[in-house]
Amino acid sequence: MRLVFICLLFLTTFSYGSDIDFSGFATLKAVKTDSRTAKIRESISQPNGVTKDELDFSFSSLGLQAEWHASDNLELVGQLLLKEQHDNQINNAIKLAFLRYNLNSNWQFRAGRTGLDLFLMTEYRDIGYSMDMEHPPVEFYSIIPHQNLDGVDLQYRVPLEQGIASIKAYWGRSEAPIYSDIDFYWNVELKSIVGVVAQYETLNWLFRANYTTTKSANEHEQQRLLRDALAQVPLQIWPTKNELIDSLYIIDERFTYSALSMRYDDSDWLIQSEISLTDSTSNILNHLKAGYVTLGKRFGLSTVSFTYSVAESDNETVIESGPLTPSPELLYLYEEASTYSGFYQLDQRSTSLTWRRELSPTLALKLNWKRTSTNHLPSAFYLHNIEQFSDPDLSFNTLTLSFNWVF
Repeated sequence: MRLVFICLLFLTTFSYGSDIDFSGFATLKAVKTDSRTAKIRESISQPNGVTKDELDFSFSSLGLQAEWHASDNLELVGQLLLKEQHDNQINNAIKLAFLRYNLNSNWQFRAGRTGLDLFLMTEYRDIGYSMDMEHPPVEFYSIIPHQNLDGVDLQYRVPLEQGIASIKAYWGRSEAPIYSDIDFYWNVELKSIVGVVAQYETLNWLFRANYTTTKSANEHEQQRLLRDALAQVPLQIWPTKNELIDSLYIIDERFTYSALSMRYDDSDWLIQSEISLTDSTSNILNHLKAGYVTLGKRFGLSTVSFTYSVAESDNETVIESGPLTPSPELLYLYEEASTYSGFYQLDQRSTSLTWRRELSPTLALKLNWKRTSTNHLPSAFYLHNIEQFSDPDLSFNTLTLSFNWVF
């Protein structure tokens, strides 16, 4: 993928002055929270979170995009996104690097790195200026860390009497990091991603359905070490250890994602909603349900929007009981194994209010207040002040101020 992007830059550089477009986007963001336990972040791929006593600017980002129109039918697109990450490898910064070929007005083919089209806002989720809400709802958009697909997609669009219908199929693989407490880092690899998206648009309405399936291509080294350690414990001491060992196998386990989306926008009122069900053959992730609804009203250059979002899983019941004769070593082993099995044990909802003000045709200010309630911490959504686990604050507020440009 790095080679594809370098080729794109080479071609665009030597084609300067021809049919080539450069554009970009940037967000300067300040975040403040009153949570003692949760370190706030917008994605489980973010290596750091905001603590109570901080005014944090690490959510800021800069994006650069180039599109070279090689012919009437062929285009090359590349996009870099610069933001805080665990390392500064160019491969992690490349968000888009694909070839787009329009066979005719109906058929389009893309190959390379594209957006993994799971969500309504997949194509612009990193462009703060493009959305009325301050950022995509955490409970819906943060569950899956993968934003890009290395592969191909094929789209068919057809005009109908009242609108435009389209269907797109995609295939490929993807990598994305997950960060958790105690310096946990895992570059999660998905293989054999196959998905289909059907969409229908009219003047003010958009409806969308997605179904995607994939398999896990790797595991964290610690999962293997935990299985090996559990295997040494006699069954008489830990009768349910085999169930726990099974829950730590993830390679080649199948994951499925289904989602429905809608959007209404008549320039005065905005209604947007998405619901999804994520499931797998692994005990790590079971029947994870998520959704949100946003209602917004525009007043001249200002937009006020309200969002309610929720995420809830069924993982709690599959965590097996611990050893019959617990020792400090076995209890530690049980806690570590349960942390993996219960990573996606989520039950959280949030309510947020966003005020957006257009400062110019390319610059918008956004102010967001969010109230989050969760049934338990720690949570995969956040990093944590570990010393507060015995007395976690399960409801907290977050305030965000951002300036969003496009150029």
